[in-house]
Amino acid sequence: MRYAIISDIHSNLPALQRVLAELVEADIDRYLCLGDIVGYGAQPNECGQAVQELDVICIRGNHEQGVLQPDFEQWFNAAARACLVWTRAQLTAENRAFLEALEETAQVDNITICHGAIPDPNFYITSPQEALPSLQVMAGTVGFFGHTHSTEYFVQREAGELPEHWPSAAGGTCSVEVGCKYLINPGAVGQPRDGNPQAAYAIYDEESGQIELRRVDYDIAAAQQKMIDAGLPPSMSLRLSQGR
Repeated sequence: MRYAIISDIHSNLPALQRVLAELVEADIDRYLCLGDIVGYGAQPNECGQAVQELDVICIRGNHEQGVLQPDFEQWFNAAARACLVWTRAQLTAENRAFLEALEETAQVDNITICHGAIPDPNFYITSPQEALPSLQVMAGTVGFFGHTHSTEYFVQREAGELPEHWPSAAGGTCSVEVGCKYLINPGAVGQPRDGNPQAAYAIYDEESGQIELRRVDYDIAAAQQKMIDAGLPPSMSLRLSQGR
């Protein structure tokens, strides 16, 4: 089985379309989406529809929660909050129903997927110490998470020990070894924050045990213009070209 893993699309249709175009050539059996389809960007309905058209297992991110639960927006900064309020007004009934049906985590064979962390979907994993609680409760040997918008992975070689941390902003390959546990962040499709503005995604070939962390160029200017035209906060469009 070959899985494509996408996360943090954030209503950025040009980035999503570029990633999906790449994946057409990758012989993918199933898609895994780690949440935050919406938020920040200007095309939430188009992104939601594109995800629904995939053979996908999708979970909910904190921006889905922010759109669906009005009082939850208080936990976001002013610019992100403005994007959530705008998105809430734009969502079609069909896309809202799709987001409402999403669960916080999912188990797919030997793979665990979550948005932030397995014990807490809103938690940011940025260090070995922060990765450890998820590795301790992870059912299988491979887990995928998002939320930080950074391409990276953690490898735990012995039960209970702190994992190794491998930042991978330029992309790369990780080989799954017997006896180890892996927690992988494919990075953000729609708003990378690891210094690389390219859209990010991952491919996991379960048979070979190879995990590819990929980056790809997309039309950033087109995504920025959509956001400007929608009247979204300028800081949100600017950060697309900065990768931060």
